[in-house]
Amino acid sequence: MKKTCSDCKTRFEVKLEDIEEGDHVNCPECNLEYTLIYDSNGKEKLVETKVLEMEDDEDEDDNEYSDYDSYND
Repeated sequence: MKKTCSDCKTRFEVKLEDIEEGDHVNCPECNLEYTLIYDSNGKEKLVETKVLEMEDDEDEDDNEYSDYDSYND
């Protein structure tokens, strides 16, 4: 799989047979970290790890507010 870094625009090759879902891959030029995920169609995607973590944090924040609401009922 070929990936173009969203930060430095370097194009690099990732051998999918060497990694699994959830593994991290770094851009060889700027060291930006990507995580391998599978989308809803089962296709491999490399997503910036910090973006993936931000989405997880948003999900956790939603749960915190719903817990708070349940205590006030």
